[in-house]
Amino acid sequence: MREWKYKKEDGKEVWKELEKAISYNSRDEVFNDWLDLILNSLLSLTDNLGRKNFIDKFKENKFDGKYNDRYMEIVKKYGEGEKGKRPIDYLSNAFALLRKETQEKQKDILGDIYVEMITFGQNGQYFTPGHITDLMAEIIGIGNGEKVNDPSCGSGRFLISALKENSNSNFFGGDMDERCAKMAVINMWLFDVKNAEIKHGNSLSGEVWKTWRILRGGFIYEF
Repeated sequence: MREWKYKKEDGKEVWKELEKAISYNSRDEVFNDWLDLILNSLLSLTDNLGRKNFIDKFKENKFDGKYNDRYMEIVKKYGEGEKGKRPIDYLSNAFALLRKETQEKQKDILGDIYVEMITFGQNGQYFTPGHITDLMAEIIGIGNGEKVNDPSCGSGRFLISALKENSNSNFFGGDMDERCAKMAVINMWLFDVKNAEIKHGNSLSGEVWKTWRILRGGFIYEF
């Protein structure tokens, strides 16, 4: 049986937590569920902010709505066991560590984990190194209010570099791979983008299957 060893320093602690949950499901399924868990928790927060009784719901941890329903379905899959040692606890810990490391290092930690331990470059999914996308963004030069578009954005790495170059712009990305689109959305949230729109679709044909809008302050909307 092959041993899956994480080799990069960036994201190592995040992966350790995800790996604990993998004993319950496959790597792909755990990673996919983790992305959906994060995304739907953020969508649910935005959705419930509009409720008149939001504060009470927040204190009692009683959000409602379709995004919360999606979130709870995933929780049910990973919620059995002793509190603190349940698979859902490991997934929650992994997200907390992802937030912390992304903020500290200002890097695409999520994309590193995806390439290093999930796809292994399958279908040519090797993301451009961050120092290259940083250089590209610097060379291009990005003015205030300009539109920055990456039609095959992967985990949003170039958009992250452009965002670091000038956050007062409008960022657009798309990808045919739904997981990549979701990672880009989560990364835009992690980097507290002012205004971004990410699509799951085919940039060549113009087909769009789903769109997410991310606004500063942690707001995410799904269309």
